[in-house]
Amino acid sequence: MKRKYLTLFYILTAAVFCFAVFIDNDILRAITKPLPLIILIVSIKPDTLYKKLIFTGLILSLIGDIFLMKIVDEFIFGLAAFLIAHIFYTVAFVKRSKEIDLISFTISYATATLLAYLFFSHLGNLFVPVIFYIYVIITMVWRAYMQRNYNKTAIFAFTGAVLFAISDTNIAFTKFIHSYYLSEIVTIILYWTAQYLIVKSVFRVS
Repeated sequence: MKRKYLTLFYILTAAVFCFAVFIDNDILRAITKPLPLIILIVSIKPDTLYKKLIFTGLILSLIGDIFLMKIVDEFIFGLAAFLIAHIFYTVAFVKRSKEIDLISFTISYATATLLAYLFFSHLGNLFVPVIFYIYVIITMVWRAYMQRNYNKTAIFAFTGAVLFAISDTNIAFTKFIHSYYLSEIVTIILYWTAQYLIVKSVFRVS
């Protein structure tokens, strides 16, 4: 199926999920939440190492989505699935660029340390896994930045990685500090946009 049709289905299923959140319908939530990631997964033909790594990261993200569903609510398992997904994404980005830039390295891990400081007093028994997760996802963002000039679509991976980190920060804020109206919709829009952009980075632009 052509990518433009998959993109249309992606947007439609995402919109239906957001509607389900808005009307607080758990059944419609459960039915529609996995669909956008499934659409992204079937859009990739994993015939290169980079595509295989991104493909695997998407599958792990789908597993994480299922664990984090309201009707499942297994936060720690969802966290673990996404953590491993970020590792696969990081390896994919490292395969494109092994360069190390001290300025971006310093900014990245200073940001991770600041986030860890902001959240540490709110995490309780989840302190260790959440803090570890913060450093893993920031590593993913940093490596996405380092590969941003690999080809014409590599910048999509970096933009997606940044949005992924913002989405996860929003999850942590609403779970551990303070929730706000329609925060779930904000999180999921950021997350699905992030995944879509990361997937765009596997396709070449002629």
